[in-house]
Amino acid sequence: MLSSRQIELIEVPLEIDFTDAIDAIVFDQMKTEKPNYHGIGEMHRVDFVVELEEGILFVEVKDPSNPRAQAKGLEKFNEDLKNGSLSDTFAAKFIDTFLYRWAEDLLHKPVYYISLVTFEDSELLPNFSDEIAKKLPPMGKSIPRWKRQLAENCQVFNIELWNQSFPKWPATRITPAENA
Repeated sequence: MLSSRQIELIEVPLEIDFTDAIDAIVFDQMKTEKPNYHGIGEMHRVDFVVELEEGILFVEVKDPSNPRAQAKGLEKFNEDLKNGSLSDTFAAKFIDTFLYRWAEDLLHKPVYYISLVTFEDSELLPNFSDEIAKKLPPMGKSIPRWKRQLAENCQVFNIELWNQSFPKWPATRITPAENA
């Protein structure tokens, strides 16, 4: 029996509360002393893996609107967005995380790939979602020999749309904006 509880995962300075998740871990943990130590630096990985009753969420978080973001980092982010290498990276994170969790024998539920990217321009979200989805193994297609889909869907949200779409899992900025 599940009890109501809070599972807060932090990708500084953003926090997502996955209330009522069965389990939620920081998947990109690279500190050997941490219990969810990833251990394979060569593999891409999403930030969080969240297990729900009905499925598993792979969650990637990027914060280009961070008030403390460096100009050089923002410039690279925008260039990677324009030339498609950002969607390549997001797709690689899904695929490598899927392989890692499959090898752990921990993928027995449908997998959903959702990302929180703090784009201020919400017009970018559907195009970026589509760009990532095109680089993933086929979704929503009938493939005669496959018994199940690798990913049920792939969507990118900004904070506003995330909180509208997932009111049970609020995302918040945990540090005050400086010079905003």
